Amino acid sequence: MKTYIKRLSYLFLSLTLFLGACETEESLTITSPDAVFELVTPGISTVFLNSELLDNPAFTITWIDEINPSATYTVEMDLESTFDAPIQLGTTDKKNFTITVAELNKALENTDVKSYTDTPIYVRLSTGSSMSNVILFQISKFAVKPPVITSPDNTFSQVLTDVNPDETALTITWDDPEIGETSSLAISYEIEMAEAGTSFAALANIGSSTSTTFEISYKDLNDLVIANGGVADVATNFDFRIKAIAKSASGDLERTSDAITIALTAFKAAIPDNLFMVGAHNEWNNADATQKLYTTGNGVFTKVQAFSAGDEFKLLPTSGAWDGDYGEDPNNVGKIVQEGEQNIKVTTTGTYLVMIDFNTLSFRLQNIDTMFMVGAHNGWNNADATQQFNTSGNGVFVKVQAFSANDEFKLLPTSGSWDGDWGENKTTAGTLELDEEQNIKVENAGTYMVTLDFNTLTFNLIEIPTNLYLVGSPNGWDNATAPAFTKVSEGLFELTQTLTSTDEFKFLPQQGAWDNDWGESKTYPGMIVREDENNVKSPGDGSYTITVDYNKGTVTVQ
Repeated sequence: MKTYIKRLSYLFLSLTLFLGACETEESLTITSPDAVFELVTPGISTVFLNSELLDNPAFTITWIDEINPSATYTVEMDLESTFDAPIQLGTTDKKNFTITVAELNKALENTDVKSYTDTPIYVRLSTGSSMSNVILFQISKFAVKPPVITSPDNTFSQVLTDVNPDETALTITWDDPEIGETSSLAISYEIEMAEAGTSFAALANIGSSTSTTFEISYKDLNDLVIANGGVADVATNFDFRIKAIAKSASGDLERTSDAITIALTAFKAAIPDNLFMVGAHNEWNNADATQKLYTTGNGVFTKVQAFSAGDEFKLLPTSGAWDGDYGEDPNNVGKIVQEGEQNIKVTTTGTYLVMIDFNTLSFRLQNIDTMFMVGAHNGWNNADATQQFNTSGNGVFVKVQAFSANDEFKLLPTSGSWDGDWGENKTTAGTLELDEEQNIKVENAGTYMVTLDFNTLTFNLIEIPTNLYLVGSPNGWDNATAPAFTKVSEGLFELTQTLTSTDEFKFLPQQGAWDNDWGESKTYPGMIVREDENNVKSPGDGSYTITVDYNKGTVTVQ
């Protein structure tokens, strides 16, 4: 009986479990997830577009699409999340998309996005029939469009005056459409000037600004006009342009405006009566009268000076005073200014010709350690080392040379190179010229002492005598009894003579005639000249050898 009851209980329990299981199965609903079309948010959402890395990826996006099999995707960008005016960035049939720095910057170029400023842009995908979600980037683009000069225009002209030299003569304004007030980079502007039509081949940087306006005074603008090819009292056209510079850790990015052309008439810049050099070579002694530069009053000053590497100097209009000193324009190599100047620097040890030209407000340093002749007499062989001049380093070079009639020649500072060649000024005979020179011409055949004086930028050719005679106090200044020198070689003469300490004498090419007599230079002691000469003086009592060397242009009494 007990066994029967136990079995019956198992039966009821099994039935209950079965019925419960059926009820549970009827109430369970199994569902699949919805298909998605979703842009995956990238790990980096802030993008700085680097102008030095144009081909690098700006960003890469990926997505999941379970809705559109084999779709072609259009990647769209907008400055607003509403996508009222979407910009197409590209298309692809893949599930990822990369855009380069150059491509993204180009896409942003025609928008109102300011450069170097974090700007939100929204990105989504479109298949034409469906849209993905939207993701957000913070983008900082680089500037491409150049500044635009807004004033003055090409009709502007100005006659400069020295009545009020510090007043504003010219104001230039411009618009920089890509730069906003919140730019993350410092933007500076350089104002450049050049003679019109030269494509800024020899430009002058006339100033800089961190705003979009620039002013320059009558005096400063006049100096720039003169320094860049303008002529006093003559209207000259000049081109002006603006260069925008954005400084970043990866380098400077420059943009340059179109040029405007305006007419400027300069007044004649003041030329000092005198000019003196002061610098490391004379221990910055501003009262050193030996540092006076040579001038003929034409606005050009010259001086030969030996410098050590690294020496610096400047120029003074008054010896002993620092007032009104001139130096190099830090913005324009080779130009001189009085305000905001820097010292003129010498990079290499040597003897230099310093040339200061107030007609162009410029300076030049020309090395003249050596000088060579090249011309018809040696077949224009510029590597002929036998053609070297003699010099004592005082800026005067001498050489004896035989020429045929109508021979021409010029001068080279370096044997084997035509660079920096010198010739004769086309308009001023006997003057040395570095630029726009012509060959030096010899009219008549003969053997000449060629003398170059870089202190005065002059040269001369004088035929050397076949014979030489001494006339002076030792023979009572009787030119008919003048003793003859011994001709040692071409251009070299010697004579042994008893002298007293008060004796003076000179030299004659012909006994019995005073024509073309030679003596000692008044400017360069120990050198012989035929014009405006001094008598040669005895060094004391005794027998002396007097040597006249036309090859070196010297006279010695020993």
